[in-house]
Amino acid sequence: MRLTGIIDYTMDNFLCVRGFASMLELSEISKPDKNIQRDLIEGHRGEMEAFLSDGKFTFFPEVILGVNMKGSENDIDKINCFREEIYAEKVLKKVTINNIKYTVKKHLVKKQNNNLAYDIIQTIIMEFDKSSIIGKEFIRIDGNHRLSAVSKSSSYANKRIPYCLLLFRDDTETDKFCRAIFYNINTKQIPLKMEQNLKVIIESEQVFNDEILKSDPSFGFHYFLTRQIIKKIDLANYPFAKMLIEKSKFTYFVEVVGLLLEHKLIKKNDESIHTILNTVSEINEALHSAALVDIPQNLAIIGAFTYYILSDKCKADKFLKWVKKNHLMDIAELHICDVIDIYDKIYNNSTKKIFMSMWFNKKTEDTYKEVEDVKEILSKNYNEKIEIIKVDKHKDGYSDSITKRIMEGINNCDLFIADLSYGNKNVHHEIGYAQGRGKKILLLYHIRDGIEPSNDIGSNLSMYDQLRFNTYGELRKCLVEKLKDYFSL
Repeated sequence: MRLTGIIDYTMDNFLCVRGFASMLELSEISKPDKNIQRDLIEGHRGEMEAFLSDGKFTFFPEVILGVNMKGSENDIDKINCFREEIYAEKVLKKVTINNIKYTVKKHLVKKQNNNLAYDIIQTIIMEFDKSSIIGKEFIRIDGNHRLSAVSKSSSYANKRIPYCLLLFRDDTETDKFCRAIFYNINTKQIPLKMEQNLKVIIESEQVFNDEILKSDPSFGFHYFLTRQIIKKIDLANYPFAKMLIEKSKFTYFVEVVGLLLEHKLIKKNDESIHTILNTVSEINEALHSAALVDIPQNLAIIGAFTYYILSDKCKADKFLKWVKKNHLMDIAELHICDVIDIYDKIYNNSTKKIFMSMWFNKKTEDTYKEVEDVKEILSKNYNEKIEIIKVDKHKDGYSDSITKRIMEGINNCDLFIADLSYGNKNVHHEIGYAQGRGKKILLLYHIRDGIEPSNDIGSNLSMYDQLRFNTYGELRKCLVEKLKDYFSL
């Protein structure tokens, strides 16, 4: 194995070799330090493989490695002499230290505009047997994920990349400096923000055209959709959403659209652009009503809310109340998927509320009893807590208190069930309100001899799920299955 490069001190501090080598070679002679590096997450291996294989935009900074030069006490004098001569820019003979043969050559390069002065460049060749460094491989300080993804079968295995190899004198220096350098690389630099990176990619149509965004593994269809959305949207029309999105709009749309595509809530077509634009309008109205304008650019909250608007509007309404109640708007460092995961677990373990809209009369008592029995069945067999909201003091005229209770009950329910068996006008009124609130609606209808269902069920309700039954046993059986489906049991 041979490594070549330029050797010099950086900032008169660290002795390092800078050069180029194949990814496979660097991978085979190095290993991560378990004390500072984490392994490549298996789920991300495919993404890294696709990125590295593509080859179009796979530039990245040099891989940084470290090596402990000392093998035994006999190496100490050799190491000190080697370092001193490199620092003094003397002519150095070949030297072997810890099974690695170092050959350094000095090159003189004339300075610009001065033929009498020279810059000195020292090149180095490091030669060793791979088998001789087993157990004392070079340490990966930065670039571990790139090297972890490489295998002999990788299409990019023999591609050459830049590396920087730091030469340490002993075990103590290796451990101490590897940790310090890793810490400085990952904390002291000021990285370009994701928003700035995405802005450059999405707005550079001459360089990254639509087809590149759609097909290149570095990007994806969500980048293309984001570009189209950014072109069409005027956030000035959505002042409440604008307060949260505008400074990070590229990040918001890329992450949210990617999430929606992953969960198949939108498709890879132009129609999805209009879907997202309509959703922003709904978000704006909901934020206005919920008074969540004090979220400090919290993309996780608004991103999760977008997800729920398209997957379950009832959940979306409850989600905003949960956010406000638990002051999540005060937490800036959140990720969309984490917020969704946490809320889903809370929601799935909470009591589900069913608003029962019906004509409360002796003729409907058995229907209501079956609904109560189904509630008990789900509680016993699936450990699902269900509360039935029942407002049964309907009279010819509404009182303010009853109207308020009905509206609050519908607002807070997870499922709205309406019995249309006797064409009660109050029930139709409540269905209209539930429809306006975006609630899940299930319609019940008791088939009776000599009565046409169309007499009681208006044609404008035909789009809703209907459970028509002849017997109460049939109602019970079918309702159990319906509620299992609604609540994903």
